[in-house]
Amino acid sequence: MWSRRANVLPKIKQNRTLADQAYTLIKKSIVNNELKPGDWLAEEEIATQMGISRTPIRSALTQLSYEGLVEMSPGKRARVSTISDKDIRDFLVIREVLEALAAELATTEMTETDFEDLEDIVARQKKSIESEDFTQFVELDRQFHSRIASVTNNKKLSEFVENLNTQLQRFLILTGTLQKAAREAVEEHENIVEALRTKKADKAKDAMAHHVRQVSERMTT
Repeated sequence: MWSRRANVLPKIKQNRTLADQAYTLIKKSIVNNELKPGDWLAEEEIATQMGISRTPIRSALTQLSYEGLVEMSPGKRARVSTISDKDIRDFLVIREVLEALAAELATTEMTETDFEDLEDIVARQKKSIESEDFTQFVELDRQFHSRIASVTNNKKLSEFVENLNTQLQRFLILTGTLQKAAREAVEEHENIVEALRTKKADKAKDAMAHHVRQVSERMTT
């Protein structure tokens, strides 16, 4: 059955396509673990909560299934995908390779605006630690890594990094992993920005690889 969670999914606004808005809102609820792994997603119930028809909901759930956040059963029933320890280990192995590559490629493409964006994200992460808003901290962590990948101008690499970090974001929030080592993560982010500023690809690659390995150790121990 669809889990009836009050106020999880707000009403849709009419300034964007309904399917796009439904996709964004459902994805956010899944990533933030407001909709838990294994929760059934009944189209009719979601449509009622959002105040729209079932058609855009079906489109949104199909898109989320392509991204691995939703599982579709043979009877077209949908539920939030589960995430196992092996899934996490597999994601982390791939992440180290792709994130290090992204940092390496971004080195020669970074502009001062890009650096300012990264430094702003890090500053906001520090504020989220002070306010103990770790859901926001994890979202900013995703933004930090996605921002670097986007600078590479490699669309596929950027998409892969975004998808990996979305999956890991669920796990980080669910387990509170970054909450336990948020300050270490921020320091590592600062080291990555410093390495990128040197314009030396090997330093940026090594700084990112070190950070991802440290996160992996914190997540698996």
